[in-house]
Amino acid sequence: MVLIRNDLNISNMAKKITNKNEQLVINQIITKAPERRVYDVGNWRQAMRSADIGRVKPLYDLFDEILIDGVLSDAIDKRIEAVLNAGVTFIDTQNEEVPELTEMINSSAGEQMLRSIMDQRFFGRAGFEVDFSNGFSCQPIKPKYIDLQHQKILLNDLGDASVSYVGNSQILILGHPLDYGLLLKAAPFAIYKRGGFGDYAQWIELFGMPQRIGKYNTYDPESRKLLEEAFEKAGSAPWVVIPKESEIETLTHSQSSGKSSYDEFRKACNEEILITILGQTLTTVQGERGARSLGDVHMEVEQNKHDGDIRFVERILNERVRPMLELRGFDLKGGRFLFPKEAEPLTVADIVNLSEIIPIPASFVHQKYGIPMPKDGEQIARKQTQEVIEVQKTVEPPK
Repeated sequence: MVLIRNDLNISNMAKKITNKNEQLVINQIITKAPERRVYDVGNWRQAMRSADIGRVKPLYDLFDEILIDGVLSDAIDKRIEAVLNAGVTFIDTQNEEVPELTEMINSSAGEQMLRSIMDQRFFGRAGFEVDFSNGFSCQPIKPKYIDLQHQKILLNDLGDASVSYVGNSQILILGHPLDYGLLLKAAPFAIYKRGGFGDYAQWIELFGMPQRIGKYNTYDPESRKLLEEAFEKAGSAPWVVIPKESEIETLTHSQSSGKSSYDEFRKACNEEILITILGQTLTTVQGERGARSLGDVHMEVEQNKHDGDIRFVERILNERVRPMLELRGFDLKGGRFLFPKEAEPLTVADIVNLSEIIPIPASFVHQKYGIPMPKDGEQIARKQTQEVIEVQKTVEPPK
């Protein structure tokens, strides 16, 4: 059971603390849209140098922009979803689950809390503010408003107004100064890929469409005007008008070589992004040779990443979130948050072999494979043994 000190419910306890703080910090932050523009690698380096001297806004605006990349955002979602799907519980000193806390941490607000904790992996810093005045709610604090060096929450983009988060029992901040997460490493490849697609689009516009050449008689300038008017009205394909006596030559690579170059560049950028975030590539993109065997190895590498994320979130819940809940009135001494380890999947052969060692309820097998329990008198489907009919051969006596 969850115990509240002095028999106070969660809402009453939260009202007292909220009145003390007067106003939630998250409601004081003036949020503005990130700066949307075309970034290059030079902007990335400049933003990184700016963050090193304490001004992190340009870097995190750049992160917001590159997260439009589908491969990058999907790789991040993979790691976050692996933690969310693992299912966290809270067990007491008797190793029994506390349903109330488990339900709270698996609510929508609890999911937002887990997402905010995982954001520290990718942004280098993360934070959220909890509130129990009207149930349980959790509001994330964007990384660019977190000043780790001075332990403050910035209230605007300029940073001229701030509030200290030290001693605030409703705010949890994660991260270390000069740590900007995995997005710092993945950013140049996302920028390169976006620029590569722009170059590829320009190449297609120049060389992907057939070029039309019109030739006119030098002594007939009117025919030149007629050719130009005809080409302008005949679509957007490139064209050129030259005298019949002139020659024109365009030196280009073959279309296949140009296409393969841009495609290889795109794949190289995607691979670097996936290796940075997931540690491997084959669980997201298709391999060329030995995809099944290599895929198993890459899946194991990705699983190691997920296991590390689960241990990280579990430590934060027990070392940082649990004290926050205790300050809110929960008696959680001796208990802990836990991600139960998944049992190995059992095949039919495994169940048959285990049934010779331990008793297995028939209901478990029916539920596992979705087979309804047979009713009384209902015919049972089972392997039929073939009936053997013995035929005796009569031997006639010799004449």
